[in-house]
Amino acid sequence: MRRTPILAALAATALPLLPVVAQVQEAGERSAQARLPQGRSQLWSTLRATKISEDDARGVFRANHPPAVKALVGQTLTLPGFIMPLDAAAKGNHFLLSKYTPVCAFCPPGEPNEVVEIRTARPIAYSAKLVSVTGKFALENNGDNGLFFQMTNALVK
Repeated sequence: MRRTPILAALAATALPLLPVVAQVQEAGERSAQARLPQGRSQLWSTLRATKISEDDARGVFRANHPPAVKALVGQTLTLPGFIMPLDAAAKGNHFLLSKYTPVCAFCPPGEPNEVVEIRTARPIAYSAKLVSVTGKFALENNGDNGLFFQMTNALVK
């Protein structure tokens, strides 16, 4: 199994003193999760076109963004998805948004090109339901945690 950066980001934020060994979703888990509700949007398909590679020697991921993804930078976008809190609080203004329904706090929600880091202007109450997030889109290069997309000053509905 290979390291899953998103899980590492979740665990490193919530449990900073414990070592993290992350795993990728197995094919059976992925197909089972695909039958659950999803945030359906062409935008997710566009983001998915970003090619992710692993640098095993350095233990990091790299993203190669196609022109269609680069063209989104600076735009205000709306993306449906599921909130994955980065801590145990009931509210917060920093979380991950996944296309897929989270099935476990310690299980990866998808690949690095299927998750967006979200920062809201004000704390919001976390929800397990499908939400819609609108914010300013940016690319980030967090290969340690496998985070390559970000929305800032976001509003959640």
